[in-house]
Amino acid sequence: MESKIFVGIIIACVVFIVICVIRKRPDILIDFGLRACLGTAGIYLLDLLLSSRGYNINVGINAVSFAANGLLGLPGFLLLYGLAFYYSI
Repeated sequence: MESKIFVGIIIACVVFIVICVIRKRPDILIDFGLRACLGTAGIYLLDLLLSSRGYNINVGINAVSFAANGLLGLPGFLLLYGLAFYYSI
């Protein structure tokens, strides 16, 4: 099941990138890249902070979290931590 979701996210990202290139909107690609990189750095820093305080809530850095941050931005970041909190209970 997880592999199907992963493939679906990859296909959605590729379609998004192709549409952006076709429309000659490089600003959307730059926004995606910035959101994804900053969100991934935020995940790393927040995981580091939470683990130093003794909380056991971790979000892994992988293609799914990278894509969620890139496509959704801050709501994607919060979604990842919300899911991590929900499944840690």
